[in-house]
Amino acid sequence: MTALALLLALIAFAAFGLSSHAHHRRWFNGRITSAGKGVLRGAAWLTLALSFVAAVAASGWIFGPVLWTGVIMLAAGVVFLFLNLAPARFERPKT
Repeated sequence: MTALALLLALIAFAAFGLSSHAHHRRWFNGRITSAGKGVLRGAAWLTLALSFVAAVAASGWIFGPVLWTGVIMLAAGVVFLFLNLAPARFERPKT
């Protein structure tokens, strides 16, 4: 269940990141619409809540929120590094 909490948190933060114009343009070569941004953010919040449920199921109500805090910090850092440092799919070559 801890791995599930981490996976859900990674998905949530990836959705949060891809809902921004800069990351969406960099990875999908297009501009995101307001409706698309809302869908991605809504899905991200839902997935983050499911990650909390998985963390509590893994460690109980005493240590579950502590586990979840660590999981979301790790996931946020990993997604931040990936979105900013990995070679983009449609990035223009630097001259």
